[in-house]
Amino acid sequence: MDTYLKFKTVVTSTALAVGFAGATLLVFKYKLRKRNAVDALNYLTIRTVNTEESCNEVINELRRRIGLHKAIGFDCEWVTNQGRRQPVALVQLSSYDGYCGLFRLSHLKTLPSSLKELLEDESIFKVGVAPFDDAKYLLNDYSVALKSTLDLRHIVELTGHTTGGLAFLAQSELNVVLDKSWRVRCSNWEVDELTQTQINYAAADAHVAIKIFVNLINKKYGSIWSWLDHTSNNVWHNINNICWKYADIGFKSKHTAKLGNEIKKEKESKLTKDAAVSKRYPHATRSKPLYHNCFLVAPDGELLCTCDTKKAEWYVDKELADVVKEDPLTVRLRFEPSGRSVGEVGRYYQLTKENKCVVCGGDNSYIRKNVVPREYRKYFPEIMKDHASHDVVLLCTGCHQRSNMRDQAVRERLAEQCAAPLAAHTDNKFKEDVDCKKIRSAARALLYQSRKHVLPEERRKELELILLRHFPQHQEITQELLQEAAEIQVVFENVDYSSHGHKVVEYFLKHEGLLQLERLWRQHFLSSMRPRYMPQLWSLDHNEQRLKIRLEEGRLSEEDSKLLGF
Repeated sequence: MDTYLKFKTVVTSTALAVGFAGATLLVFKYKLRKRNAVDALNYLTIRTVNTEESCNEVINELRRRIGLHKAIGFDCEWVTNQGRRQPVALVQLSSYDGYCGLFRLSHLKTLPSSLKELLEDESIFKVGVAPFDDAKYLLNDYSVALKSTLDLRHIVELTGHTTGGLAFLAQSELNVVLDKSWRVRCSNWEVDELTQTQINYAAADAHVAIKIFVNLINKKYGSIWSWLDHTSNNVWHNINNICWKYADIGFKSKHTAKLGNEIKKEKESKLTKDAAVSKRYPHATRSKPLYHNCFLVAPDGELLCTCDTKKAEWYVDKELADVVKEDPLTVRLRFEPSGRSVGEVGRYYQLTKENKCVVCGGDNSYIRKNVVPREYRKYFPEIMKDHASHDVVLLCTGCHQRSNMRDQAVRERLAEQCAAPLAAHTDNKFKEDVDCKKIRSAARALLYQSRKHVLPEERRKELELILLRHFPQHQEITQELLQEAAEIQVVFENVDYSSHGHKVVEYFLKHEGLLQLERLWRQHFLSSMRPRYMPQLWSLDHNEQRLKIRLEEGRLSEEDSKLLGF
């Protein structure tokens, strides 16, 4: 009897185990099945916004829901008419829990301040695929300086997954099949009433982006149960530390199957090659330290500043200074300098500086970064070009690249503010004379025709006529004439050309002052890169303080004082 009961118990336990395993398998199969977006996202709450009042209501609700993740799903739609893009018609925003706002900019009389403030809020990441491109359109169309855009593909790559478009990521990460038919994508987003298909499509694009983002972050940095409960870990308190380096950085697709370590090795190999040609390219990775931290002292022994070895040795070689100490190299001037270190401005130049990236602290390789770009500073008056070392800092290669990309948004804002368009090509400094080009082409065609490729008689006469019109003093075509015409100048300097940097500097000279332009770029560097290792006493108002000291000491001309607004 006991044996029978034991056997029955074993059979029952086995049956239960098999049943549980089968049920679990069915659950996983159900979870893993691919579903279309309408069915998979049927829990979404979608609000279409046509008025400023409803906009404020939806924005307040979105802000309430995105507090944990500090991120929101983002996308834009517009109409393309005969190949030309029209202003952005629709902005889609979605929280992780499925609250979606569809903001119809084409129907709003003005852009509501609540929406603008959310889009320009640096503390909230706007997650999507290629949001950096959408940011440019919003800036051009509505003067919205979209901040903290985050291309989802950076996070996908960071977690070791295969990158792709939004539809691919939705299917591979969420098993959701998005409707990407051209009939919806290219539909009229400015229509009076959006169809249900358009509404579903627009909401899905924004929502799957934030859904994928949260899931990937939880799996990568959260606990083992975080994928079940997105609030069960503290990763979201540190999300800024994880994502800030990718904010406002466009993602360039890599046409390669290499991921993870292979991509890293490829980048490291490229950096090694770049370092080898650092002498040829001023922005290449430095192989030698920038700061030597030698000391320059006045005749009475007062410390003036730190300098590099080459400068210190130059003073000694010219018999303008004497070596006081070998390590660290300290030289004392034999003459009284024009000025001495005063206040914190002067102390800045006395401090030793570290050879490491001011953003992340990396000290393996670094590149000089001009906080105030040279394209503007080169047009500054000489009085402001002195002591430019304050705005030269060291960045590692990765931080240097991110900083340069983030600078572009400021350039575009300045271009609009100062009516100083950014040149698409460098050749706009010159003009090409169409007539001269025709003359040169005609001469070369006649000059270099070979025996095998003789020009047809009619074409030859046509080309000769072009030359004789330009050279009326010649009655016939000669070899000397052909040689002269073949070398005729075609490109001429554009006397009306004014670079973007020059126009911006002229604008600030007339309106806000160059010190404000300088301060603008410094503030941008601090807010966009959040450097943790800036030199001590580095200041937003460094130049203004330095020049005021010169003014008080009577070392600033009246003309310079007026120029600086003093």
